[in-house]
Amino acid sequence: MFRSVMLQRIVAVLLLTSGPVLSLRADDPPSAVGPVMKLFQSGRLPAERQGTVVEMICNRGNEHDLRIVFDKIVQPEGFNASLRLKAMGWLSDAAATRKVKPAGDLKSLDQLVSAKDPALQLGAIRLATAWKVTSIAASLQALATDDKSPAELQRAAIEGLVAIGDASSKETLLKLSGAGPVSVRMMAAAGLVGIDLSSAATQGASVLKDATAQDNPSEMLDAFFNRKEGSDRLAAAIKDRKPSVDVAKMSLRYMYSVGRSDHALSEVLSEAAGIAADVPPPTQQEVAELVNEVIAKGDAARGEKIFRRADVSCMRCHSVSRAGGQVGPDLSAVGGSSPVDYVVNSILNPNLAVKEQYVTKVFVLESGNVLTGVVIDRDDTRVRIRDVQGKTITIPTADIEEEAEGKSLMPQGLTKFMTRNEVLDLAKFISELGKPGEYEIRKTPTIQRWRVLKKPAKELTAEVPHLEHIRQFVLGSTPDEWGPAYGKVAGALPLEELRPGKSSTVLILQGEIQVNESGKLAFKISSTETFQAWIDSEAFESKSDIETSLEPGRHTITLRVEVSGREFPELKIEVQKPSGSTAQYEVVGGT
Repeated sequence: MFRSVMLQRIVAVLLLTSGPVLSLRADDPPSAVGPVMKLFQSGRLPAERQGTVVEMICNRGNEHDLRIVFDKIVQPEGFNASLRLKAMGWLSDAAATRKVKPAGDLKSLDQLVSAKDPALQLGAIRLATAWKVTSIAASLQALATDDKSPAELQRAAIEGLVAIGDASSKETLLKLSGAGPVSVRMMAAAGLVGIDLSSAATQGASVLKDATAQDNPSEMLDAFFNRKEGSDRLAAAIKDRKPSVDVAKMSLRYMYSVGRSDHALSEVLSEAAGIAADVPPPTQQEVAELVNEVIAKGDAARGEKIFRRADVSCMRCHSVSRAGGQVGPDLSAVGGSSPVDYVVNSILNPNLAVKEQYVTKVFVLESGNVLTGVVIDRDDTRVRIRDVQGKTITIPTADIEEEAEGKSLMPQGLTKFMTRNEVLDLAKFISELGKPGEYEIRKTPTIQRWRVLKKPAKELTAEVPHLEHIRQFVLGSTPDEWGPAYGKVAGALPLEELRPGKSSTVLILQGEIQVNESGKLAFKISSTETFQAWIDSEAFESKSDIETSLEPGRHTITLRVEVSGREFPELKIEVQKPSGSTAQYEVVGGT
């Protein structure tokens, strides 16, 4: 509501100050953003307000309004590079949530699909997918079958072919899934799920059989999980084409980590992996015995490492100190308010007592897709859910065919990959959270949720970068270029989790601060490693104590860290208000 009112005020002021405006065509249908369109077309819109106005047009405009934005995107000098990409994203959102796309012929999108800029290509392919632009199928096929195409572009091209869904697209996907690099075969089999589930299951089982422990099946498995009867069809196909023990274990781990324990698939993969089928929930006597062992033998420090392990995936769903997943309860204080038997039961029998706000919903769509997650909010036109990956998904109400209550996103069988001692240590750690001592709730705020730049440019790693490189490669980056990292309960970020083995490396890390009232803030940086720091675009070099005034809004603190080969490198940043400061702030948490 606040954002909408602010946009309206901005537009009103601009209309009063921008002088005469151009009229729309007389034959255009009524528009919900008529005054905004006049302002946009006038040529008098200040550059700093252009993004706000374009976003409003995309969010509320009709097909003719969107056409005007689209024509600007296609024109080489229509928008600057940043706004062009943002506008493409807003148009994709309009297609997904409002079922509105630009009027007229959209084949000019092909020139963007063929652009030399990968980011522009990717945005154009996503638009073509959202709009099902059949005229660019040939370009998508070329990108999908070119082994020199970046993986992200190949994936997007395959998704575009799925959206088009014609015989030629299916033939291309069958060809890609049948031979070539396993990673590409998996992407193609995932795409086939949306066109021909039977063929997809056959191809998916074959590629799993040929895969090795170095191949990640998660994306392909997701496609089957997100399709009605998908996992059952894949399970049936796997019976005749069993994967290796390692691949079966990897597939099982991933299935459990995303909250799935589909019986048929779990059974066939467990058999291939040589692992016993899912055990029944523990009896009261078994829980009592485990509780005694947790108290006597459990090690909380080892348990925190298990909690943070990727294969156990606790932080995918749960947060500690407000950092981590948002589809399960925050565990920061659970040990201080819950007995050990509650913790043990929650780990071994997660469906025993699920709090109302974390009950999952399963949505079957008209397309046959199945989406599962925790409902964030809903109205007459759409439902927003948060899935186990932490992604927010918007589902148009008109697309929902069935809705049902699901199980806990923490699956029953996850602990069968853990030793008994690991279960004891994990339960001990969780049972200590919130109690006085090492795992109590911190009084001094620290940055707990970090972002790690996945593939930093050499301009950032070869030497200490210039400010322009920070603006270009860090502040100008997109969210997709960053991955998550989380501090430990005591506040330190264990950098050994982010480096390749014991090798020295350079990391680009970023935390965020939300300032609600302006004033001075103090940042105390503790690190075993050499670092350089920037707050927004202001450089602070290697200062361990930084004090600076910040205006209301979201601010970033970026660190370039030269991680050595030492055994336990770490980094911690505490945030405080200096004496007399009027600042009101919070450290940004979440996923």
